[in-house]
Amino acid sequence: MRTLPVWTSPLRDWQRRALEAVCAHQSADFLAMATPAAGKTRFALRVAHEFLGSQSASRVLVVCPTSHLRAQWANAAGKMGLQLDPALTNEQAVEASDYHGAVVTYQQVCLAPEIFQRACRAKKTLVILDELHHAGDGKNWGKALRTAFEPAVFRLILSGTPFRSDNNPIPFIRYEHGESRADFAYSYSEAIQDGVCRPIVFPSYEGELTWFSEGREHTATFEDGLTFDRQRERLKTALLQESWLGSVIADAHAQLTQLRKEEQADAGGLIVSMDQDHARWVAELVGRITGGKAAVAVSDDPTASGVIEEFAGHKNQQWLVAVNMVSEGVDIPRLRVGVYGTNVLTEMYFRQVVGRFVRIQEGVPNPQRAWLYLPKDPVLAHYARQIKTERDHVLEDIMPAGQRDLFGRVTVSVNEYRPLMAVARMDSVIGEEEVKGEGSATAVAEPPVSLHERKQDLRDLHRLLVGTVARNSGIDHRRLNAELIARTGSRVDQATVEQLQKRVQLLQRWKDQGYDGKR
Repeated sequence: MRTLPVWTSPLRDWQRRALEAVCAHQSADFLAMATPAAGKTRFALRVAHEFLGSQSASRVLVVCPTSHLRAQWANAAGKMGLQLDPALTNEQAVEASDYHGAVVTYQQVCLAPEIFQRACRAKKTLVILDELHHAGDGKNWGKALRTAFEPAVFRLILSGTPFRSDNNPIPFIRYEHGESRADFAYSYSEAIQDGVCRPIVFPSYEGELTWFSEGREHTATFEDGLTFDRQRERLKTALLQESWLGSVIADAHAQLTQLRKEEQADAGGLIVSMDQDHARWVAELVGRITGGKAAVAVSDDPTASGVIEEFAGHKNQQWLVAVNMVSEGVDIPRLRVGVYGTNVLTEMYFRQVVGRFVRIQEGVPNPQRAWLYLPKDPVLAHYARQIKTERDHVLEDIMPAGQRDLFGRVTVSVNEYRPLMAVARMDSVIGEEEVKGEGSATAVAEPPVSLHERKQDLRDLHRLLVGTVARNSGIDHRRLNAELIARTGSRVDQATVEQLQKRVQLLQRWKDQGYDGKR
């Protein structure tokens, strides 16, 4: 194995504390949860250096979700003096002797766990499992990972968001009541206080939307109470209509232009879209609005990783349109403005997208705010307010692994649904008041949210979820509400914010994973 250079890269305070916790840890598994963009990669590489330097391990194996992240891990490690092979194949089995280790994907390991098991037995191996919740994607993945890495001398598990695994328990994780329990946690609120992450605000957009479904025309705004099916059609209409999405993109581009002129000349923008057809349509729309060409990265395009890398380093290119390529792990620090143009409505995915915009940069004036423009859909608005009001504790809920959408792909039969018209209207900026007056002459302050408004927001979301769970599970509303009262200790009209939040968490879990009927 090649020589290990002295570690010279400085650590943040949380990274030092987490390293001390790892060194004092008694078991072979350590789960570190740190908010996206806090610096999990550098922390993990410092742990790897510690294990190699003390000869507690003789090699390092990083397991990550995507091939794009393999190269990103290897490049980051190389800058720290650790040489990892990002192209190791299962036929190779073990990296060349001039490497300190390798980077592989979860899918790669699960195709041939015995190969990795033999390698771990042959050499003392430190395994770094990046965003391990992906192991819940398939029923057999957990078993394969346990087979592959049971012989490892230590397993460092990294996550940006806590997770559940009710159906497919993930190996090497300690659970309490179905929720993962971290051995070290570093929250978004701590990261903002430490100057590690940027504060983010959410300009939200209303509008009158019209669509055709089930033989008739429907018209509504995002404020109108609708059934769950009509609610998702309303959101879809906004995202498919140039008259709505175009206005939002135009406002986002104006914000980006101002940032590039006054604060950060290479600031970039990202639009997360629904699927590859939608992404290409959005890119054309960006071109017509801005006069510039947007880069497009979709997960099933073999050139997507190259597109992202080129955009990350191309300071003149302003907009990237992506599908499922930037939800977690992808590092483009110059991203400052985003548009949430996707129909993925899980909280984990939303927070992962938020994480793409909050990485702090040196040499840029503080507070380095970021903006994520979004429809004022009640589910998305709820997530945004959660980030705004609950940055001081770690997420307690989780959506199922994978990036499910509510209503399938863009292309559906015109007999079932057809968007007709949508006009966007700026409604509010969620979270603006937290950073007003700090480096922005154009800040529009949102008044503090009252307890009544917070409860009303939660009750609106609760009502939609009750209807969906009742339909999906075949349980009537009365029985469902009785179960919720039993689990939370209160009726809806008498519930505290905490009890309402618990109700919403239970309903979201039942919506995605099925009603379990368990206490």
